[in-house]
Amino acid sequence: MIVPMYKYAFLVYHGGYAEFLNDLRNLGVVHIDKKISEPTAEMQELMRRISDVKQSVKKLDWFKSSPESQATGFTNGEAVYRRIKEIEKEQEFAQHQLARLEKEEKQLDPWGNFDWDHLARLESAGLEFRFFTCPAKKFESQWTVDHYISIVHEERGYYYFVKIDRKGEDLSEFAELPGIEQVFLPQSSLGTVRAEIKELQGNIKNLHDEMAQIAASSKGMLIGYYDSLRDDFDSQNALQQTSGQVEGKVMVMEGFVPETRKKELDEFLDKKQVLYIASPPDQEVKSPILLKNNRFARLYEVIARLYDLPNQTEIDLVPYFAPFYMMFFGFCMGDAGYGLLMVIGATLAKPRVPKMKDILSLTQWLGLATIIFGSLTGTFFGIPLADANIPFLESVKKFMLDTNKLFNLSLILGAAQILFGMFVKVFNIKKSQGFRYSFATIGWLILIVGSGILLGLKSAEVVAKPAAGIIQNIILGVAGVLIFLLNDPKRNVFVNIGAGLWDAYGMISGIFGDLLSYIRLFALSISGGILGFVFNQLAVSLKPDNIILGPLVMIIILVIGHGINIFMCALGAFVHPMRLTFVEFYKNAGFTGGGKPYTPFEQNISVVTE
Repeated sequence: MIVPMYKYAFLVYHGGYAEFLNDLRNLGVVHIDKKISEPTAEMQELMRRISDVKQSVKKLDWFKSSPESQATGFTNGEAVYRRIKEIEKEQEFAQHQLARLEKEEKQLDPWGNFDWDHLARLESAGLEFRFFTCPAKKFESQWTVDHYISIVHEERGYYYFVKIDRKGEDLSEFAELPGIEQVFLPQSSLGTVRAEIKELQGNIKNLHDEMAQIAASSKGMLIGYYDSLRDDFDSQNALQQTSGQVEGKVMVMEGFVPETRKKELDEFLDKKQVLYIASPPDQEVKSPILLKNNRFARLYEVIARLYDLPNQTEIDLVPYFAPFYMMFFGFCMGDAGYGLLMVIGATLAKPRVPKMKDILSLTQWLGLATIIFGSLTGTFFGIPLADANIPFLESVKKFMLDTNKLFNLSLILGAAQILFGMFVKVFNIKKSQGFRYSFATIGWLILIVGSGILLGLKSAEVVAKPAAGIIQNIILGVAGVLIFLLNDPKRNVFVNIGAGLWDAYGMISGIFGDLLSYIRLFALSISGGILGFVFNQLAVSLKPDNIILGPLVMIIILVIGHGINIFMCALGAFVHPMRLTFVEFYKNAGFTGGGKPYTPFEQNISVVTE
């Protein structure tokens, strides 16, 4: 459900306004109404700094703390942040230098560790040394006769050689020979370059170790600095949303408070003798959205937030799509063994990862649904139980569904969700616009559900054919009036008829398309079972005929194969039910969305985990 909001207007004397904001932050219940959306230049700078510090905190998460960690000597989070930025610059410079030196090392390596000073002395005596490479296939031995050439190295089909000439000799004729390429080497020796590389690598390691020390002993300071920046931003935002009245003597600010915390705020305001006005907001006012659901539905709020929050005039659809999403996930996974792994894994992880308690609880429920649907399909780690010769399963095999029944079940579940969505739409329209505007939806429900029930009664021979015809005409008449004449109480009849015909076209074509979308449940369930069976067959057929290697190879194939299949099935089972929820169900339930989350003005406290 959506928690009702109250809109407050606070009137505070300017001299005590700073203290009032601080008290309001400590209370942490008011969502400040954002009237001015464009942040000031100072706020924009704060936003950049907050984002930068957040990235630095994430970077420290990469480092594991060690028992030998020592204090770094920082006194505040800002100093920690500045040192991290300095380290990042030093690391970036060192990496560029290292890349340059490694390139020079690669160039010098074939020529060996020679001293450029020796060459300089020879060149001063009138000689000139030039470096060349040539493919071994194109190198001609005659060159060593015609020229002063010394082959230094041969590697990967290339000759590296030095040509010695007197200064001033023309090289153009030799350099143009096929395959010849002159090389211009860095003016450093190989030994010097390697020594610089070693020194740089040591510096990079020291910088890395310093970051690890900071992560171990000063991460909390950095997080505190991050929280203080967020507090500063929130305070500036609160001041920006404040208007001055009575020549700036009275400060006026508006905000929203959930009904569940109204009493707490009223007691605080009365105690502080703050003048305020509180009232439920008008429908035209966009109030923030706070969802409050039971323990089961609350787990699915994380899925709903991936799409959009409802606005204040709508119904919270989370409790209504949660059971369907759970069923669809289990249908898509379709393997009881995979579901059992999910339940066991989530149960073991919950005490060890308390931050993910809700996600792991959701995984347990989805795993339970997978076990149930896997039992219906008769699949356990790719083994078709319906075909297995297991005595204690004989009595339950009759409940297992074949492919035809699975196909029909996917359509039945789809039809159930679509119709349920239309029922929800009636109440959604009633809440946002009024009951009269839901007549067209009611008409379609009467037509579809009434005709379906009548068809079932005729098939069971409960209703005679003449009576069935009369009842069908009544259903058509009532539905026709609601759909074509009363679809909008503010329009005249002729406009309503035209709009009803257009809506009828959209409804008839859309509802069949929506229904066919649910066939994906059947397809994903079958494909996962087939892949699991294929991996089982591969494991059996590829295992060597060896008492030790055979079982080992079989286990490796099964673990890798089923691991891949579980990943693919889980991905499909997560995405496709979500698509059915956000497209088919939300559309038929009349979801509009556009709600903004309730974010109270409060002290920012990040949780530090070791």
